Amino acid sequence: MIEVVARIVRNGHFTIPSKVRKLLHLEDGDVVKIGVKGNQMIITPGAVIDKDQEYFFTEECQKEVTLSEKNFKKGKYSSYTSAQDLKKEIEGD
Repeated sequence: MIEVVARIVRNGHFTIPSKVRKLLHLEDGDVVKIGVKGNQMIITPGAVIDKDQEYFFTEECQKEVTLSEKNFKKGKYSSYTSAQDLKKEIEGD
């Protein structure tokens, strides 16, 4: 279903179309997410992530997390009895 018509202008601005921003890959200043439902208007893509959590959502980090979870489930992990033991392993002593 694709329907496109838009107007509302001034402080209620609106535009989106250009074939619904090339079928929702959006861009420019992105974000968006409006909602309502009773008589609709649900515009979605978009997310705001706290700057200090940004890295966690990168593809690189997600791959590392997925690999760690798989290794953990396979029992591939180490346990340490103290921070000093961990430190020795990390530093290669």
